[in-house]
Amino acid sequence: MRGTKIISLLAVGLAGTLVSWNPAAADATPTCLTGKLEYSHYDAEAGTRKPLVTQPARNANWELWGTTGGQATRLSSGITAVSDGAFNACYQGTNASELYVKFLSASTAMWRVIKSETSQAQYSFDSARTTGSASLGTVRVPASMQRAWKIVDTLNVLYWKRNNPTSACWTRRQATGSCDTLTFVWDQNRADSGYWDYPDTNYVILGENQPDSKHTILHEAGHWLQWQLYGRSFPRVTGCNPHYIEQSSSTSCAWTEGFADAVAAYALGDYRYVYDDGASFSLRNGPGTEGWDTGDTVQGRVGSSLLDLWAANGPDGGNWNKTIDLMSSQFSQNFREYFRTDRPAAGLSSSGAALTIIRSHTIDY
Repeated sequence: MRGTKIISLLAVGLAGTLVSWNPAAADATPTCLTGKLEYSHYDAEAGTRKPLVTQPARNANWELWGTTGGQATRLSSGITAVSDGAFNACYQGTNASELYVKFLSASTAMWRVIKSETSQAQYSFDSARTTGSASLGTVRVPASMQRAWKIVDTLNVLYWKRNNPTSACWTRRQATGSCDTLTFVWDQNRADSGYWDYPDTNYVILGENQPDSKHTILHEAGHWLQWQLYGRSFPRVTGCNPHYIEQSSSTSCAWTEGFADAVAAYALGDYRYVYDDGASFSLRNGPGTEGWDTGDTVQGRVGSSLLDLWAANGPDGGNWNKTIDLMSSQFSQNFREYFRTDRPAAGLSSSGAALTIIRSHTIDY
């Protein structure tokens, strides 16, 4: 966004539409294109029918472009409103012969969806052309791109809960202006997908219909978030291919996958994992839950323990904030280290109600 004055609203919770224009032309009459951006998506969280749902595209990037003498120029840029996807794309200066708004699959520089690792190109499309100020009404994301905007919109819920009071970045390890960008690669025709590409690109790779599940989006983002919380470091994971929610793998696999499961469920306010076909798997379990292996090598046991520690009536104060604080300064190779060593060092309980919780999920330290 060079050459324009941008005031980031990420630092104040992405509270509305961001507009920028050329201050040198402050005396000119503003020209504005207004409207609301919406996208439709197949809602796996609603069940296997996956109904087509339409909702606002919140905090999504837009650019106002103008054409003069056959030359297209970017005039201003901003983000859609958090409440209803509204945009107010304005500039002040010489009238352009043609104006339009370009919408991009990103939210400021905090997260983006690109087409491939090599092209780095975001999905984008243009509004109708006008010759002056106009209301564009409701602008809808083309059907072929709707899943890209679903990813952009879904990541809002994780960003809002990230517990970083010190900067606009994902974690307090980085200062505003020096944030890492969470990058998703999505291609409808991509078969090699459904993973966080660590340690190569560190992008999340999704394909086909996988973005239909918000849990899948947030689970993979959870891996990236853990890497960020650990200062771009990550546990050495073994015995994780394949891995299943209710089956034993390894302590490192159960810790990282269980954390990612818990991230998705916590961000969405539920207690399950939802697949892109609309089928769901409850994370609720106890010592006698049929078909479940036991102990801290089971990702579902770890994930549910975390969710109960963070629960409204749990021992950590009703949210995950203290765990995020802990992970911003302490590296845990597995759940045992997190619970037995790092929680006490951070002033979090590893006895009493906390110990009762993990024992209820068959983890007995």
